Amino acid sequence: MKTLWQLNVVIAKANTEAFCDWVRAEWAIEPVAMERPHGDHAVVNMYFDSRSVAHARQRAAAGFDGLISAHVLPCHEKEWTTFWRHHFRVLDIGRRLRIVPIWEKAPDRKRLNLKIDPGLSFGTGDHFTTRFCLEALEAACDAIRPKSMLDAGTGSGILAIAAAKLGVPRIAAFDNDPVCVKQSRKNAILNRLGAKRIRFFEADVLAHGWETPAADIVCANILTPILIQAAPALWRATRRQLMLTGIRETEGDSVAQAFHELGAREILRDGDGEWCGLVFARRN
Repeated sequence: MKTLWQLNVVIAKANTEAFCDWVRAEWAIEPVAMERPHGDHAVVNMYFDSRSVAHARQRAAAGFDGLISAHVLPCHEKEWTTFWRHHFRVLDIGRRLRIVPIWEKAPDRKRLNLKIDPGLSFGTGDHFTTRFCLEALEAACDAIRPKSMLDAGTGSGILAIAAAKLGVPRIAAFDNDPVCVKQSRKNAILNRLGAKRIRFFEADVLAHGWETPAADIVCANILTPILIQAAPALWRATRRQLMLTGIRETEGDSVAQAFHELGAREILRDGDGEWCGLVFARRN
């Protein structure tokens, strides 16, 4: 039986949100935070493939403000699967998309079923940021019939896989975490997409080397500081529409300003009170 490694962090409740954002940005995984309504601390769990990586992350987290304790614990595959069965269920998104975890059966074929094994990566559709990108992607596929798509920070590969199911012919997707790239390829196979249907590769959006020919649609579900720093490269990579999320509601204007200065035209903004998403288009 495969063993994963859990990093169990106890942290002051006031610092939980900042810590979870930092984990997403630095480690490209989705932390699981649990709080008691009247308590003053929270428990945040993260999962890793190897013990050495979990211990390295434990050391990296040691100096975070509000940290009370951090322990590495073994987590057997059965326990991991049980956890996801409680937190990840069949979910309809937009008019045509449906996310189906691998342990569930698609109820019918009336929607485009996206089979996903979450693994250790981020992107199950349960978070506002992923839902926003999926809905915006579906709308763009209907409106502009894109011929190409680039997914920056692909996580589980869910956006790239959705683009393939929606009929986008040429798709590339990258992540700076090799675990995410590997999991994305596995998820593409789960959806009966050939090895060459989506080009998954490892790259850092802030480094040179990922730039590809401009795509009709670019999606980037990445946190605000990185989006702002990578703005020129992301806009150069966009031929028609750019979809951005991973942005706190309070940060939406700052991200929008960075892209407005590059000549981008904002055509959509949506949020859930905590997170927001933006869509930009090239000016005619």
